[in-house]
Amino acid sequence: MTEMPTAKKFFTYVLPLLLWMALIFPVWNRALGSSRIYETFADVFRWLLPHASRHALDVSYIVLRKTLHFFEYGFLAFLFYRAFRAGQKPLWSKKTGVQAVAAAVAYGFTDEYLQSFVPNRVGSPFDWAVDTAGIVTVIALLSWAGGRPHPGPHSRPGRALFLKRPFDILLSGFGLLVSIPLWVVIPLAVRLEDRGPVFYAQERVGRNGLIFKALKFRSMVKDAETESGPVQAVARDPRVTRVGRILRATAMDELPQLVNILKGDMSFVGPRALRPNEREVTGGGAAVPLTAIPGYARRHLVRPGLTGLAQVYLPGEAPRRKKFRCDLLYIRNRSFWLDLKLIGLSFWITFRGKWESREPKV
Repeated sequence: MTEMPTAKKFFTYVLPLLLWMALIFPVWNRALGSSRIYETFADVFRWLLPHASRHALDVSYIVLRKTLHFFEYGFLAFLFYRAFRAGQKPLWSKKTGVQAVAAAVAYGFTDEYLQSFVPNRVGSPFDWAVDTAGIVTVIALLSWAGGRPHPGPHSRPGRALFLKRPFDILLSGFGLLVSIPLWVVIPLAVRLEDRGPVFYAQERVGRNGLIFKALKFRSMVKDAETESGPVQAVARDPRVTRVGRILRATAMDELPQLVNILKGDMSFVGPRALRPNEREVTGGGAAVPLTAIPGYARRHLVRPGLTGLAQVYLPGEAPRRKKFRCDLLYIRNRSFWLDLKLIGLSFWITFRGKWESREPKV
């Protein structure tokens, strides 16, 4: 294997770690402890639960802060492990894992010690315990993922699989936490429009053809597929409700699928999860089973994704044959950095409300 140049190794593995370490204490933790952040949280909390006590407010804020600490130090452990491994060592090494835990725990202890020099603050053994729990959890996940069979350890797909599942767990857990207000507003809007059910569980085809139930906020009228069967929605589909149009344009109807990602049914990035027995209606009006389209079986070698190459770069009404080619291209070239790029582009599309656009989304 060709040795990576020192400069590239530094920018790829060491610099992200140093930047994260520089942000944790002077920026992130101090921001969470500021009165302004607390007041903003209190305003949202009182709006959602106007009759809750002050004690409940304080406890909720502590839970929020400690949960964020859990994730921030878990990510720190991941960056330490990645830096110590530097792309050259085996995907999982017990020695490197122990080194990463020791370094991250030592940094957490230093963080708590430095707080004794901040006015009106003091280090907390409980905080350090929460930080350590996040660190150990992530290293345990890396150990579990690194011990599973996967392609060659130094291949691009191998590296992608090694990082993918721990990243999915961390990001989906964090996403569920920060999206709590949306879990109040969206169900209320869906319910008020037509008094129908809020959630919609669809059978989808997962990795290796296994069927799972994908959760969604309902965006269509009740019993929308009674006559047509499982057919993909089209532009100006009359089955889509007014609230549903907003949800689909921003992809907020798929927010509950964070639960599916956390469970392991899905990943953040991958081919779109298809319906069993789903058909594509051709220009001539004929309904073609998706199983008859080339590439259908191969795309199920990986977990389906909330977003992906086809979802980002192709319009929703693109032919399935074209989408499947994009899916196979992703499977051949998948990497952790490609996943990050597609996730970033997906947030940009959501921010602009372009998921249902027939024009280029990015």
